[in-house]
Amino acid sequence: MASNFRIDQFKTQLKNGGARPNQFQVRIGFPSYVQNDRQLLESSSFLVTVAELPGQTIGTTPVFYRGREVKLAGDKVFAPFQCTILNDTDFKLRNGIEEWMNGIENMGQKVGYTNPIAYMSSIDIMQLDRNGETLRAYKLLGAFPVDISPVGLDFSANDQLSTFTVSFQYQHFEYGLRAADSVATSTILPGIIPGGLVI
Repeated sequence: MASNFRIDQFKTQLKNGGARPNQFQVRIGFPSYVQNDRQLLESSSFLVTVAELPGQTIGTTPVFYRGREVKLAGDKVFAPFQCTILNDTDFKLRNGIEEWMNGIENMGQKVGYTNPIAYMSSIDIMQLDRNGETLRAYKLLGAFPVDISPVGLDFSANDQLSTFTVSFQYQHFEYGLRAADSVATSTILPGIIPGGLVI
């Protein structure tokens, strides 16, 4: 019996050779109170070197009927978004993230912005093909940083660049087939399909 699993059929199913994990771009939108927020947006598209496309989890609500567990769909939750950033000699993006976090809660005075609109922004994540065209675009809405890692210092760390990681919480995401024109808006843009409707 002839096998249907032929290499030419496999290549046909793997369109354009498949998506490559090293072909991506991230654009972090900063709130307006962060200095040079538009310049930082541009820098993030070059200096974010490790990221991830967002996942989602639907919780389970168990209900018992005559001793039998019936599982119903619960609430949708989103894990934090994490990325790794190259640290330049100006500490440009690290300064921006620290200023963003300091606006949420000032380290010295324990005060900060209380209106979520003031400190929340959005993040664009684009999976690209080998020619730089967008295959899939995600927009994380209502995002804000909750953790920034220490920067390691080491006399023996030769031939290395300094990096740090940042974790963001966000409300939900939208997805589509093209990059968002701006990360400053939380509206659904043309061509973007709503991906998460739970706020």
